Amino acid sequence: MMDTHSSVPSPMMTSTTVAASGTIAPEQALPTDSEEDARMEPTQQVDPPPESWRVVVFTVIPGGAVYRLADQVLSAMGHQLVGVVTTPGPKRRRSTTYLEVVAAVRPGVDVLVSNHPARWAAMLAPLQPDLIICGGFPWRIPPAVLALPRLGAVNLHDALLPRGRGPNATGWALRNDESETGFTIHRLTPEFDTGPILAQARVPLTDEDDADTIFPRIEAVIPELLRTALERMARGEVGEPQDEAAATEAGLFEDAWRTIDWGRPARTIHNQVRSWIGFRDIPRGAVGVVDGTTLQIVKTRLLPRPDAAEPVPVPGTVLEQSPKLIVVQCGEGPLAIVAWHTLTIPASRVDS
Repeated sequence: MMDTHSSVPSPMMTSTTVAASGTIAPEQALPTDSEEDARMEPTQQVDPPPESWRVVVFTVIPGGAVYRLADQVLSAMGHQLVGVVTTPGPKRRRSTTYLEVVAAVRPGVDVLVSNHPARWAAMLAPLQPDLIICGGFPWRIPPAVLALPRLGAVNLHDALLPRGRGPNATGWALRNDESETGFTIHRLTPEFDTGPILAQARVPLTDEDDADTIFPRIEAVIPELLRTALERMARGEVGEPQDEAAATEAGLFEDAWRTIDWGRPARTIHNQVRSWIGFRDIPRGAVGVVDGTTLQIVKTRLLPRPDAAEPVPVPGTVLEQSPKLIVVQCGEGPLAIVAWHTLTIPASRVDS
């Protein structure tokens, strides 16, 4: 993806000139040239009306969340969301969440559902977009599309760029036991998540955080960040370049990370479980065998370590079990499983 600008004019830009007129009474003397000049000189500077942009949003985020947030901010700033592009996605990142995006879009906004990037430029050209906003989109947007908007394109990314470049930034923040994550709005460039930063916010992480708590906090900061980014673009600001020396990648996890080894420390397994955030068609949680039953474990809680003088049970031993809680001994300390469901996969196949 690249930062390109075209000379497409904005069809929404209008101006109005108001002329005052009056009559001169017969007995009134005509003003001199100097009096006329003084009369027509403005008494105060009047700012021109704000420019209205035509905006297209690219997203597959569930519930149409990115569309809704963008529409809210754009409307408040006097801009018009004229189109939404969504997609089932490429084979490895296939998802049905595009249906939720379509359902969320209000009447009057054009919606394009397509798996053919090469066709998008011709399809979107009639909308004459001034700006593209991308948030959670599985295809690389072609240069021909990014050449359409005269203001360029921005991307919404769930990380503190340049750290966490890629589609799984929140998952890696949890896997790495990081103390914070964040959100960045940056310009689109030829490579994923590398463009100049227009707005950024930090979001702290605790041991109790997972997808249920992180994403609402991230969502809360997006409107103000988007307003800031759009205001900077309106002033012609490019944004701050990213520090390549500090960049890290956040790709999809390897399949082996799904399987729980109870011999690992409790904290490692806790981070493993919560790092599987439920990414599009990838199920949430990790898979572990508990008392011979294969479980999809979606939420865990760290527990205090027992007294060092007490004997340590073998890793994988069930220490406590009820309909709402299972406590399992790990390589270092116990771990509470608080949300799970049973899988039909035989235990012998979990490690295969």
